[in-house]
Amino acid sequence: MKAQKLAERDGWSCWLCGGEINPDAPVGSPSSPSIDHVVPKSRGGKTEMSNLRLAHRRCNGHRGNHLPELRWPAEFALLDAPSLWQSLRRIVTRAQRSPNGHSLGHRKDNPEAKADVVALAPSADLAREAAAWAEATAERFLGGSWRAEVDAVGAGDAHAIRLSVAGPVADPGRPFSADKERRR
Repeated sequence: MKAQKLAERDGWSCWLCGGEINPDAPVGSPSSPSIDHVVPKSRGGKTEMSNLRLAHRRCNGHRGNHLPELRWPAEFALLDAPSLWQSLRRIVTRAQRSPNGHSLGHRKDNPEAKADVVALAPSADLAREAAAWAEATAERFLGGSWRAEVDAVGAGDAHAIRLSVAGPVADPGRPFSADKERRR
């Protein structure tokens, strides 16, 4: 059973809400275990262990086919930080292009790709903690080798958190076009 393999790898917790999953919950109940695709199949996600997580049935149903948000933890008190997932998609897309803008194809990397700013933190300490979290989170969800850097910006204590990727990574999913979203 795949759920058992996922539980052995990740424990019996819902990757979406963090709550404990009861493996003995009645099948079909909102709290029963379900297998969720991190990148939904409808967005190009594959049915392979690296893209699968355990979730409560209700959490999985509530998320539907949306890409994960991957919000930054509140304790970092970041000044400017879009969803980490958006930043990861942008970085992977850029890394898959050659320096002249041509596509290198799926799962290839561009060693010339520069680190992208993914957030601003109010202090060096918070920036380093947030950078370590972002690097670990990117590797956990997409694989590959990620590198986080912290740079001071401006005259105050603000610090930029930059991420870059090397090596093959999972595709973070294709975004829906505005036309597709309107038709739903």
